[in-house]
Amino acid sequence: MSYKDPKGIPEKNAPFVCHACLKKMAPRPADGWPIVAKWASAAKGRGVFALRDIPKGETVVRCWVMPIPVAESKITLTIPTINRYLFPWTDGQRAMLSGEGLLYNFDSIVATKRPPNMECVLRRGISAVEFRALRDIRMNEELTWDYKRAVVRRT
Repeated sequence: MSYKDPKGIPEKNAPFVCHACLKKMAPRPADGWPIVAKWASAAKGRGVFALRDIPKGETVVRCWVMPIPVAESKITLTIPTINRYLFPWTDGQRAMLSGEGLLYNFDSIVATKRPPNMECVLRRGISAVEFRALRDIRMNEELTWDYKRAVVRRT
């Protein structure tokens, strides 16, 4: 059995991207996103931390997504190892994230017992997820968000 590149019909599940939205989005900072992923502890696993003070409202990181078709998304709910790494998307889909966004969800089973310092914004128009500061975040503070709440923006 060998792999062959598909011919003819383009990928049906390719993410929708609004090119006008891409032109309007804030660029990635020249010095990179103000975050670092590292081992937090044996109890918590990995986490993502602020490399500098981050003001309220700033986009902390933008993660590109690969939406998973609805039928496959339903199957992932029955596979805990995969399920904990996927994010909600739109229209019954779930999504895989690139970059450190994946690690925010790594510790979702263990509640931090404190209010989150970021919100998760699903940016369907640019096929990305953005994490934004809900309040001022101090350097070296662990970045958290409420896994049960995500804001959906069509652009």
